[in-house]
Amino acid sequence: MYIYLLEYYEEIDHGNFETERYNLIGIYLTKREAQEAREEMLKKERINEEYLLVNAAPMGKIQW
Repeated sequence: MYIYLLEYYEEIDHGNFETERYNLIGIYLTKREAQEAREEMLKKERINEEYLLVNAAPMGKIQW
């Protein structure tokens, strides 16, 4: 069984170094729910759509 994560991930180039910005926005039982939440976020917030990701993760497994 999988859960679906709606995540924000952005790499920021500062010239001589890079940083990352990450936020777990939501956890969903179906891919469809996660995708609908992504679309809702894109409508409400001014976010570049390439930074909003839906990823699947198996339940009960270590994700290291």
